[in-house]
Amino acid sequence: MSKIDKAEVKKVWDAFDYNGNGILSLAEIDRAVIELYPQLAKDKPAIMRAYKAADTSKDGFIDFNEFGRLLDLLFYYDELYKMFQKLDKNNDKRVSYVEFKKGHELMGINVKSDADLKKAFNEIDTNHGGYILFDEFCIYAAKKKLNSRS
Repeated sequence: MSKIDKAEVKKVWDAFDYNGNGILSLAEIDRAVIELYPQLAKDKPAIMRAYKAADTSKDGFIDFNEFGRLLDLLFYYDELYKMFQKLDKNNDKRVSYVEFKKGHELMGINVKSDADLKKAFNEIDTNHGGYILFDEFCIYAAKKKLNSRS
């Protein structure tokens, strides 16, 4: 999605803010995404991640000042989620080491040895659960400035 001007942001804001109270709840965001951006609606983890990241005030709502960031992040995390799904071959919402080993090039990870690959996997798997979760994948992507279109 390209940057949109302030008037267009206000128009989209009005479509998101169903109850007109000047703040967006997660329910309003989810509903608006389903109606306005149906191509994003199936990627609930991406919507949740964008919502949390855009809520810079940490009050549980998105205000108008945070809204432009939310729009950008909805599309960014949707792209990351698509990449994550390519890695997650068995669709269990997590990436095992075997799946990572087969698809790590998608993430721009080029290593020479299995030991280096395992080290990279462990760096991303921050909770050390033996799988890469979408949140961990996003944190890694932000650190590496991973671009899903590369």
